[in-house]
Amino acid sequence: MPLAGQLRLVRAEEADAEAIAALVNRAYGTYPHLFAGQRTTPSELLAEAGPGAQFIVIEGDGRLVASALIAKAERFVEPDMLGPAGTPRPAPGQPAPDHPWAGALYFGMAAVEPELMNRGHGRAMVAFAEKLARDEGYRAVALGTVREFGLVPYYERLGYRVVHELAHPAGHWDFLVPHVYVEMVKPL
Repeated sequence: MPLAGQLRLVRAEEADAEAIAALVNRAYGTYPHLFAGQRTTPSELLAEAGPGAQFIVIEGDGRLVASALIAKAERFVEPDMLGPAGTPRPAPGQPAPDHPWAGALYFGMAAVEPELMNRGHGRAMVAFAEKLARDEGYRAVALGTVREFGLVPYYERLGYRVVHELAHPAGHWDFLVPHVYVEMVKPL
């Protein structure tokens, strides 16, 4: 199925943070039984992205329809670097050389306009991130997800493997239920 727009890469400081944050919040809004509140704000989006980050964006019919953050994975080694607006984010450290995310490109905060989900946009962004990672000499692509979103099997079908899981109680990151944060990696 063809994508509903054109895919391109945008540096974080040039991205339309308001449009991306709104899209991310709409995508998270598809899980009302799991998640309360908003995932991010424009300023939180840019703070989480950090220096040197970029966004994969898909635009069609004059609007943003999908996006994902890519950056050096070392920035996100600590799970508290991820999470909804207002989540404290400690300064990232350098991981040990044998850490699964060391030398990897991080793919995260992926969002697709809800009415366009399950039409290949996510897969196209993942494939784009993997090609970019190979071209730029990264050894892997890393990502984090929440098991309750049901995306772990999706990423496993794309060649990602679980390298770490951490259970959290309801209330953590504005989740309504206990949840498991899952780190995944695909070696290139």
